[in-house]
Amino acid sequence: MRQFFTNICLASMLGSMSACTGDQSPGAPQGATTQPDADPSSGPAPTTEVPTPTSGPEGLTTDTTTTTTGPDAVGTTELASTGPASPGCGDGILGPGEACDGGWAANLEDAACLPDCTLATCGDGHVQAGKEECDLGAGNSNAYGGCTPVTCLWGPRCGDGVISPGHELCDPGAPVEPGDQIAACTPTCRFDGRIVFISSQAYTGDLGGISGADLKCQALAKGFDPERAHTYRAWLSDGVSAPATTFEHGAMFSATPYVLRNGTKLAASFEDLVQNGPTVGIAISDTYEVLVNWNVWTHTTHEGKAVPDANHCDQWTSDSFKAKAMVGWNKPPEGSPDLKTWAEERWWTRYVEKSCKYPQRLYCFEN
Repeated sequence: MRQFFTNICLASMLGSMSACTGDQSPGAPQGATTQPDADPSSGPAPTTEVPTPTSGPEGLTTDTTTTTTGPDAVGTTELASTGPASPGCGDGILGPGEACDGGWAANLEDAACLPDCTLATCGDGHVQAGKEECDLGAGNSNAYGGCTPVTCLWGPRCGDGVISPGHELCDPGAPVEPGDQIAACTPTCRFDGRIVFISSQAYTGDLGGISGADLKCQALAKGFDPERAHTYRAWLSDGVSAPATTFEHGAMFSATPYVLRNGTKLAASFEDLVQNGPTVGIAISDTYEVLVNWNVWTHTTHEGKAVPDANHCDQWTSDSFKAKAMVGWNKPPEGSPDLKTWAEERWWTRYVEKSCKYPQRLYCFEN
């Protein structure tokens, strides 16, 4: 460029000397320079690119480039869009590796197609609406109170209206009308009262003492009342103890009746039992069998105290023919002429003496 100006100066020879310098113009302030002309051989002026994110359709973003060719020239050029979301579970299209796909609105935790595009099955831990009542996953079982495998329906449980032996004494779902003679069934599937039964087995007078008789009652109670079996005691006396001193009673139990296994109220409380006797005979066994006209080891008065003699099979450790003890009569047969006397004389607990050699039954009380 400087050569171009030099040639002009040589050709004219008459121009101003300052005009031939090519560096400064007349009157320009000291230090000021003029913008040199573009060199045709150097190509186009360089540009500065600044990527700027802009908002695209449906919330997507696109990348644009700002092209600058000079101090005033600015333009934008759209480069590329990310496009729609890639196909997958929830797009409503059955794709590779998917067992189902109804879209996000249909793939639900309780639907036939789960959010991960797998088919609902019993055992997956999800309760399918209209098909399953429960699903505990790996915890499904046929046990009482469990969720059955394969079907995912509730198994036997408290409230289903069916008494499950070994787990329930009653069921609040069953159509039972509680009243003066029938105890109510509680939400825990127990009667509102304490159970009394006659033993399904008979024993000689050698019971292993009163504690041994208690253990026999508890062993029988395990068959139908395993959770409370350890509380059962025999209605039995010797020279040391008797129900009046060993059975739980008093103000705390004044509103807790004694009931048979079918819910029939035997007495309103311990005090009612010893004052008025049972309303009916104790005739239902631990196996729910009805037993009538049986003798029962007691050696106990109607007051719950020991009979005042020593005839208690040597404190219930002897099965000698000569040893004796008092028995009760559990229930006369229907129509028996002795029924009235049986009730008035409290024969249920004090009837006659029997030899300790002959097996008799036991009364067992939840305590």
